[in-house]
Amino acid sequence: MKEKETCFERICALGARYREYRRALGISQQDVHRKTGVALSTISLFENGKGQGMSLTHFYLLMDALDRDIDIDALIPEAHRSNLRKLWEQQNKMGKK
Repeated sequence: MKEKETCFERICALGARYREYRRALGISQQDVHRKTGVALSTISLFENGKGQGMSLTHFYLLMDALDRDIDIDALIPEAHRSNLRKLWEQQNKMGKK
């Protein structure tokens, strides 16, 4: 029986998934930086599993840099999908007003 995944492990998985998704879209970290103003070091730390202190604002900016209609299920680990999906949808509604 597998032990429950730690918060650190989930954040590492999320960062790795983000990197894979970004690369699949052909978007560089520099492109993300230009679109969002988020520091390259923050982007790199997140993608390399060291983004535990990253703000939710930066997280949303990084998601928006890829695609406003991003498939959040492709990025969010299973255990956190429902909570983050709600936040994501609220953010998108607020941004469209």
